[in-house]
Amino acid sequence: MNQIANRDAGPVPKKIPTPFPKDHPQAGQADAAIDEMIEYYEEAGPDYAAWSPEFNMHFGYFAIGMNPFRREAMLARMNDEVFDRLDFDDRPGDILDAGCGLGTPARAAARRFANANVTGISIVPWQIEQARSRALADFADPNDRAAAPRFERMDFTRTDFPDAAFDRVYGIESVCHAPGLDKGDFLTEAARILKPGGRLVIADGFLKQAHRPMPGPLDWITRTICRCWSLETFAGLKEFRAALIKAGFGEPRIEDLSWRIAPSVLHVPAVTARFLLKELRSGAKLTKQRRENLIAPMLAPLLGMARSRFAYLIVTAERR
Repeated sequence: MNQIANRDAGPVPKKIPTPFPKDHPQAGQADAAIDEMIEYYEEAGPDYAAWSPEFNMHFGYFAIGMNPFRREAMLARMNDEVFDRLDFDDRPGDILDAGCGLGTPARAAARRFANANVTGISIVPWQIEQARSRALADFADPNDRAAAPRFERMDFTRTDFPDAAFDRVYGIESVCHAPGLDKGDFLTEAARILKPGGRLVIADGFLKQAHRPMPGPLDWITRTICRCWSLETFAGLKEFRAALIKAGFGEPRIEDLSWRIAPSVLHVPAVTARFLLKELRSGAKLTKQRRENLIAPMLAPLLGMARSRFAYLIVTAERR
């Protein structure tokens, strides 16, 4: 194990500094955006158990021969599809999950890449606490403990890792939380911490024509989804590709998985209805963040049907 994977995890820090000095006009905006995202995930995060008891907090990948009614299997298959594109085999090295959530994909990566050091980072304290706890339980056998992933609270646009620390970096429906259409801050940092020849794999939703105004209803749907999921904006495909090249990556491989995730998306209405009925019967309080976490997935299929404007993609690129 290397110095990254073996460090003492220590307590989860409650505050991450913004990249701006306190008197910078954007410092307050950056702090507010981080606080809003943390509040969203700490309030609504536990509700993701209704979608995935394993806390795979993303859409699933459907392949011919799979049962479209088995949602968890499709969610796990999405992890595998991302891991396939890492092209890492079973060699020693270092892998980063950027925006790890509760660490389910990172734990799966640690199982698959037994000789690799897997690290997950998130900006949300609750997620890191949960990820560490679940990793301890999942790798409870003393023979497995050395293979367990590590989890750190960091902003993936400005990490504490040294240059060229990782062989592979991936993000599953997390990079959308980076600022800007181009997600340039994230891509610059990913390029810095990747070794030359290292690979980046991103699975996420993208705006295909971000430079063009959307029709009124579609614009409202997109803005509402972003607000409810605490996003500034989805990545613009053209802008993202340009930022990749500028950051030091080669020409990316872009795969459209929109139809592959459709069967899992079709689970949304039933899951949402069952969850809402259960909460109303129990008299549980639905905070603003919890309500908005119900609204966004219900609108997501409508955005996904706008095929000329939106796509779910896997983007793979290598550090030059």
